[in-house]
Amino acid sequence: MLSRPSGVVAKRFASAAAKSAGVQERTTVLENGLRVSSVELNGATSSIVLAFRAGSRYQPANKQGLTHLIRNSVGRDAPEFPGLALVWNTAQNGGQLTAVSNRDVLAIEVNVVRDQSAVALSLLGQLGNNAFKPWDVEDVKHDTLPADATYLTGTTIAFEQLHQAAFRNGGLGLSNYSVNNVSAKDLSAFAKERLVAGEAVLVGVNVDHDTLVQAGNSQFPLGQGQAAKAAPAKYFGGEIRKEGRGNRSYVAIAGEGSSITSVKDVAVQAVVAQILLSAAQKITSEAISVNVNYQDAGLVGVQFSADNSKITEISKSIAAAIKKANANGLDSAKSAASVQVLSEAQNASGVALEKATQVLAGVDASPRDISDAIKAVTAQDVTQALSRVNGKLSLAAYGSTALVPYLDEL
Repeated sequence: MLSRPSGVVAKRFASAAAKSAGVQERTTVLENGLRVSSVELNGATSSIVLAFRAGSRYQPANKQGLTHLIRNSVGRDAPEFPGLALVWNTAQNGGQLTAVSNRDVLAIEVNVVRDQSAVALSLLGQLGNNAFKPWDVEDVKHDTLPADATYLTGTTIAFEQLHQAAFRNGGLGLSNYSVNNVSAKDLSAFAKERLVAGEAVLVGVNVDHDTLVQAGNSQFPLGQGQAAKAAPAKYFGGEIRKEGRGNRSYVAIAGEGSSITSVKDVAVQAVVAQILLSAAQKITSEAISVNVNYQDAGLVGVQFSADNSKITEISKSIAAAIKKANANGLDSAKSAASVQVLSEAQNASGVALEKATQVLAGVDASPRDISDAIKAVTAQDVTQALSRVNGKLSLAAYGSTALVPYLDEL
């Protein structure tokens, strides 16, 4: 079956495949620049991902919505095969097809039983080679984009707005759910630039590495070359507000985090995220963590929602808790962060997506590496990170925004 959830591909690279006993990893770079990476977990199901450096940050500012439209176009016609046949054959072989993206990465994933992985690879090679026929693009625009906008939750809207508040009009400020008047010609131009072998990685979890390499060489008709690098992200801080109907309001508060390129920084941020979440959950059980690491930046903080009658008080209390956060309870936060990192590595689908994100970012760290780094986090590390977080906060509010205090009132 075909599904198109568009959530975050990987909030951290910490849950990439573990390099521990019984786990084997190999990576090969093909002549055309396509990276092929395998992770053997000895599982009964295979997860295969074709991912590109083509997340929403790579869209031209005047063409926002390209990544969203490409994501929703997965399963449409390829140059040599009708999309319906590709999707039907995926389902016939017991596969589940998913397209996901975040600000860094656009990925297509097929999950199948292990003995069907070779068939899934041949299908994935064509699913990643969309023809972007004008009539298909128009159908996707009119049939799926409005529906996506309708079903966005208040939590997702606030999360997206938080990025705009934090990074303004920079690449990381561009929404993963943008809807704009882009054409089939625009999509083809973007694909020609970014959906190429030098910007891609093929990852297989519980797939023979030689099979992956052979498929990458013969069944993935990707253009050659590399695209220009994204402009470096710059954190600004600030606030964004959007009115919404209903009796609840949604708020996200976060500060500057770290990129995924430093194991230590990712580990420290994971601990800080647990400290902030623990403080917020003492105020409301509906608080959730904001903990994202991109290729060159990050965010850490909390999100929450409440009835409009309580949102003012809760917003003030949580903002105060963030500003007062310290290294007390460090051991508990480290334990929680370590458990989360290791538990996230148990799912083959998640491992495949995060391994793809990791390879495209040029980093290599296993959950054990991150767990060990978490254990080494000191009170001084946390204090310094919290100081950075509180240096300039970002706030996003969706709902009855008049009831949510401004940053300078918190």
